[in-house]
Amino acid sequence: MNPLVVAGFGTSINVNRRRLIIENKLEKKRMEFLPFQIQYDSIFIEGNYGLISFEALRWLSTHKIPISLLQWNGNLMSVTLPREPISGNLKLRQFEVYLDKETRQYVAKILIKEKVKQSFNLLKELSKYYKEIDLKKLELSLAKEDRFFETKTKDIGNIMTYEGRVADTYWDCLVKVFNKIYPEFNFKSRGNTLDSHNRHSSDNINALLNYGYSVLDTEIRKVVNSLGLEISIGFLHEIRDGRPSLICDLQELFRWLVDKSVIELLEEKRLGKKDFIITENYHIRLRERTAKMLVEKIKSNFNNRAFYRNANYTYQNILFNEIRNLASFIEGKRGDTLEFNIPLVQLKRNDEIVQKDKILSIGTAERKRLGMNKSTLWYQQKYIKEGKRIKLYRKTKEILG
Repeated sequence: MNPLVVAGFGTSINVNRRRLIIENKLEKKRMEFLPFQIQYDSIFIEGNYGLISFEALRWLSTHKIPISLLQWNGNLMSVTLPREPISGNLKLRQFEVYLDKETRQYVAKILIKEKVKQSFNLLKELSKYYKEIDLKKLELSLAKEDRFFETKTKDIGNIMTYEGRVADTYWDCLVKVFNKIYPEFNFKSRGNTLDSHNRHSSDNINALLNYGYSVLDTEIRKVVNSLGLEISIGFLHEIRDGRPSLICDLQELFRWLVDKSVIELLEEKRLGKKDFIITENYHIRLRERTAKMLVEKIKSNFNNRAFYRNANYTYQNILFNEIRNLASFIEGKRGDTLEFNIPLVQLKRNDEIVQKDKILSIGTAERKRLGMNKSTLWYQQKYIKEGKRIKLYRKTKEILG
């Protein structure tokens, strides 16, 4: 995964002598790409003022690079995609699976079980670094919801109820984490009084999440389009005019990856009010710099490798393979069994709660006894108190045991 964010008044995208040129003369920025030598695999366009030529559209289409047009609030407006394969039989089978009540419920259950597994795993990993997440309480809550899932989920409505209850628990935990890192951003929930899905962000955290989910939306659309699936026919989300139900279904499998990316960006403590724009309606959007920083985090997480099918795969490749597995199940190529096998992520950090508590407890006498540098300990304790991530070097880890 390697997207490019293009924004700014006066930005133009055109072709000159076979080269794709992305330029902003006001900011004196210019990028040139020879045919088949562009490293980006998608382009996100923000803002209302800019130009793109017909030839540039052809150039990008030839290179199979989709253009995602974002609304002012970071939500996805449209995507240009290469021509999808003609797969009438796959679409017919997708309709048949949707219309078969038992099979549809089976697919919806498998989707939600995988979403819950991935979401709970992220919280479990975060609990190593944030006291705000009570792991034992979380496990009891999840066990209770799982019993409900096994005994009460007789139809799509009950499955959605289960998903909603687990999601409430998940977001209750993330609210505490986000407010621990950035209390000044005043994050309350994913919804607000005017929009239950918070498409129009009223706070900074939701602005980041919305933008991240738009990036995820584009990645899933690329795969769905390449396989020839019908985006309007999902299995968990009901069919509704204007809603890509299948995309909504598949996003559930990887939303945790966007949440992780937002947390990692916030932990760097590089964001402030200047990195966001407040509209006249009091909604919040990202500045270009902020969007690029977030996209870099998402890119890094998508490109991380995990052990999958007896080899190391990037999460982008895993996403493709898992959606292809669903397509194979729909076509009847995998029998009556559907499985999602997304590797559980592990947070590779060395500043767990136990280690941070040890550092905070070290006084002057103890520091001298351990042979720790005075300034090193001072900065470590300062960063911990400010909620910043710390990096423990080998010598410090040896001292702490």
